Order: sequence, then C-alpha cells, then structure tokens
Amino acid sequence: MLVAFFSPLNPAPTGISDYSEELLPYLAEYAEIEIVVDSYAPTNRALKHFPQRSLNEFHARASRYDVILYHMGNSPAHAEIYETLLKFPGVVVMHDVVLHHLRAWLTLERGNRADYLAAMKREYGEQGERAAWGEIGGRALADRFEFPLNENVARAARALIVHSDYAARQLQPLAPKTPLAVIPMGIEIPKIMSRDAARATLQLARDEFVIAMFGDAQPNKRVLPALEAFAKFRARFPDSRFVLVGRVSPLFDVRGATKTLGIADAVDLIGYAPRETYDAYIAAADLCLNLRYPTAGETSASLLRLFAAEKACIVTDTGAFSDLPDATCVKVRADAREEKNLCDAFEFFARDARRGMLLGKFARAFVEQGHTLEIAARAYVDFLRAAIEERATSCSYIKAWTPPRDFEIDAAAISFQERVALDAPNVDAGETWGDELARACADLGIRDDARLRDVVSTLRELGLSSS
Repeated sequence: MLVAFFSPLNPAPTGISDYSEELLPYLAEYAEIEIVVDSYAPTNRALKHFPQRSLNEFHARASRYDVILYHMGNSPAHAEIYETLLKFPGVVVMHDVVLHHLRAWLTLERGNRADYLAAMKREYGEQGERAAWGEIGGRALADRFEFPLNENVARAARALIVHSDYAARQLQPLAPKTPLAVIPMGIEIPKIMSRDAARATLQLARDEFVIAMFGDAQPNKRVLPALEAFAKFRARFPDSRFVLVGRVSPLFDVRGATKTLGIADAVDLIGYAPRETYDAYIAAADLCLNLRYPTAGETSASLLRLFAAEKACIVTDTGAFSDLPDATCVKVRADAREEKNLCDAFEFFARDARRGMLLGKFARAFVEQGHTLEIAARAYVDFLRAAIEERATSCSYIKAWTPPRDFEIDAAAISFQERVALDAPNVDAGETWGDELARACADLGIRDDARLRDVVSTLRELGLSSS
C-alpha cells in the first residue's frame, strides 16, 4: 500500500505536526509512505527515512498512489493541504470540525471577499450572507464556530477519519454516503517521572499544591476564569501555585490579570518550553487544566499526554471532551457556575491527594487500553485498505472503556464527577460578556488589529474580569 501523506510537520506551528511525526513510524510498519511537503523543509531528523515529494512531484505521481491521506486542521499551516485535497480527493483526517478560520485566511485576509461571501451564502443562505457582510464591513464578527465552513471538504473526501464521536456526529450528516471512521488519537506512553524529582529540577517547592495549564494562552482556553477561581482557592490554600506553560500573546495581558487578582506572586508564566522541560512541569503538577470554550471540535493530544502521565485533569464539558468517561477527568461547564465549580474542584483535590492520584491512574489506563500509537496505526491501516478496496463503511475503532478492577477505590460506583459535586443543576444564565469576548477573541485568532486592541483596552478598564 503506497500512501501519499499530507500533514504539517515541524517547524510548522501546530500540534498536528507533533502528532503526525509520532504516528508516521507506526504507519510505516504496515505501509509504504511518501511525505508531501512544499515551501519548507521538515526539521525532524527522524523523518529522513521517508521519501519526500514536492507538490509538483506529487502532481506528476498522483496516479501511482493507492491512497492519499490528508491531515486537515483549522490554521494557515493547512492551506496547501486544503487546496490540494479539493483537486485530488483522498481520505481526510479532520482534526478540527470547524475550518472557518482557515477559509477566512485563504479569502478575506488575501483580499478575496467575493469567494468568502459566496461560500457563506452557498452553505448557510441568507443568514450566512448577512454574517459575511458584517465581517467584511467590520461591523460585526461572524460567529466562526457557528459557521464551520467545512462542508466542501466533507463532500470532497473519499472517506473521512475523526478522533471522537462528537466530530462524527457533526460531520457525517454533511456527507451521509461517505465512509467515516472514528479512530483513536494515538500518543506515546511515557515513563512516569517522579513528582519530587521534577520539582527539584524546576526549583518548585515540594509542599505546594501546583495547578498547571499547558499550551498557548488564548481567551478560549478559559485562562481568565481559571485564574479567578485560583485567586479564591488560594485565599484558603496559601501554599499553592498556578503554572502556565505555553506562549502568551502580547495582546492577552495575563500578567496584568494576575496583578489585578492579587496572585502575581503565585503564578508562573513559563512561556514556550522545550519538550524535556514541558514534561517536567507535567510531572511536577498536582492538578492539570485543559479548558476551552468555544471549541473547534478538536480532540486534544495535549490532554491525552496529561492522561498518559497519570495526571488528574479538569476539562470543559463541551465538544469531544464531553465524550470522555467521567472516571478519567472532571468536566466543568463554561456557564455561570464555571468559576465556582473550578474552585470547588481545586479544593477537592487539594484536600484529598489520594483522589487525584487515583483519577490519574484511571486516565493513564484509558490511554493504555485504547489510545496508543500502535492501536491507532492499526485502525488507520485497516480503514485505508477498506477505502482502497471500496468496501469501507462508517464505523468506530474506539472500544468501550471501563475502569480496571484492580484499582482500589472505596466507592467504585460513584464517578469522580459526582464526588467533586459538580452535578448541581446547570444555572444557565446565557453567556456572560466575558464569554462573548472570549469567543470573539478566538474568532479573531489573536490577530494584532484595531478590534483586538479595543478588546484588550476594555479588558483592562474592567479589571480583566469575566463575570
């Protein structure tokens, strides 16, 4: 089986680059793979064993491949992939359900308003046309998460691959006759690093309760609600620290927020960290956050890495995160109770370290049983072969998971979700202005433009509060 493999690769700034580079050696156990890259050279030396083709070479060789595999995401790093898959149909891995940000970059930000307007009108009728004109005229932002602009990709694909049932539910209706497979997102299973050794390396206090967030700090990652919850938590637990590992946009004043909340001395903004340091911060943490609202429908590889490292995690109860078993993480809705629920969860795990350790063990078992790279690669190959032979049907390769019986727990029938008391009735007061602002900033993609500077100014004037 000869596969043309399209994906961003490092140094392209996207998590899909890391994912593809880890997956490739496992796929190569079952298939002959040629990587198609253009306009840059991959920096990962481990890829030198794979033949690399330019786009021109691919065009000349396209008929030789048994199948073309496209990894599709919602960023400019996927521009060439998007344009190629519309011309050369293949099997498309949809890492994001929403592609609006990419489509806007390909049209509006290149001065092509006509194609953007036409796409919005074609897919969403008068409502889409009005939203497009609002964005074009600068009067209002189109809600890019409500207008995913993914329809043409779904229709063009010979077959589709997603990593969650949520994504399948969103995409299958767009192309009901197209085979769609739900395949686990595989990750490497690391050796467990000592918490105390990691803290010694990072010069973190041994006895502090450390809460950590990983990844680029953007408004839709719920950084401000998390910091507000931490401020209230720290008033009761002064021996605590909040660590944010990842790039922070200069237009997103996280440091200003910590000063306003009176927690600047207890919050570490690490910025970009190389992999070894990144892993050390994971090991050093007592509790990890992986929050996002709104969501583009993605499955988070960074969350699975936290699971594999036996970390107790809190996630936002939305999109693909809602499909995760309750015994693997705590889910918090991005509603009027978000800050309180986060604070309650912080306190729950700070008071009972054993619960955090047990939740982490469940999370690692979840990854080991169904989300390794070997499991993922076998599923990929099985579905690709079926697509080549035109016998592929929509299916799921994700097996139902239950907690291992050998883990000691005094109330096995009670989920962590209930133990943390996050099952209170949902007080749905609609989106706060802070929620709306987070959505708008996410839609803007943290661009340096006049609208975003106005957003930042407003945040500062209002004390950077999300309530």
